[in-house]
Amino acid sequence: MVWKLVTYTELYTPVPPYKTMFAIGVVEDEKGSRAIVRIDRKYFGRLRTGMVGDVVDEWTVFGTVKKFIPKEEVKIPRVAIITGGSGGIGSAIAIELARAGYSIALSDVVYSKDTERTLEAVRALGVDSAFVTIDVSSRESVEKGIGEVIGKFGRVDVLVNNAGITRDAYIQRMTPEDWDAVIKVNLAGAFYCSRAVVPHMIRSGGGVIVNISSIVGLVGNVGQTNYAASKSGLVGITYTLAKELAPYGIRVVAIAPGFVKTRMALAVPKSILRDYLKRSPIPRLIEPEEVAKLVRHVVENEALNGVVIPIDLGLAISSPKA
Repeated sequence: MVWKLVTYTELYTPVPPYKTMFAIGVVEDEKGSRAIVRIDRKYFGRLRTGMVGDVVDEWTVFGTVKKFIPKEEVKIPRVAIITGGSGGIGSAIAIELARAGYSIALSDVVYSKDTERTLEAVRALGVDSAFVTIDVSSRESVEKGIGEVIGKFGRVDVLVNNAGITRDAYIQRMTPEDWDAVIKVNLAGAFYCSRAVVPHMIRSGGGVIVNISSIVGLVGNVGQTNYAASKSGLVGITYTLAKELAPYGIRVVAIAPGFVKTRMALAVPKSILRDYLKRSPIPRLIEPEEVAKLVRHVVENEALNGVVIPIDLGLAISSPKA
């Protein structure tokens, strides 16, 4: 039996006792019989009166409900924002998500040759892309940049909080300016970006926030008090937002890489790198593409939420905190 959607409303606030958003609609069959139905939030922004589809009974923990499944799928390109996306891990993530069909909004503090190379690789995969200048340490810059992304693409489905810096020093030599700079970019930046995209994710039916933390945030590292604090803070943000945003269909996951083969890692003193490789069960650096593949897995696996996933070649199990 074919049903037609007569009217509907999208509920952006979960209705107790339910823990998720959905749309409520009225459908009508060929005989004029009507029924009240629920519609999955993944159809937010795509529904229209007159759509036809099927009505099925779906089991939930609150009992069986009638659910409307549209037959006409209005395809809307999914959009991913990657901060610090010009090079290194960010570039690899942008290219991997482009392979998955996402339109890419690449953000960084400046447009560089690395930016151009990344955008060329993304466009070669046949997806839409754009560069947006964002200084994640500035709330005003973040809000302006996210506004530009929404203006171009109309939605945000994935945010990857990847932007990060280091200002390494022993605590006796670490200046307040070194501390503030790292915390503002690595931690406050993730807060500003997440806060800016959440309203847009809610209205499009959900999304995914991936925080690029670090194994240093889990086990610490000599000379990186500021960096370790910022990356550990991302873990706390991840756990908290995963609980807050789950009812809106927004998942939040953190990834904690070890040393990745980027300019930032290769700038670490050779003695520290050698010590790292000695302690690692697999003595090599991680490739940016390996991190990018894990990000894609997180984005595509809807069962992952509120977890921190190390990708460190086993370093964590070889680095006791004591």
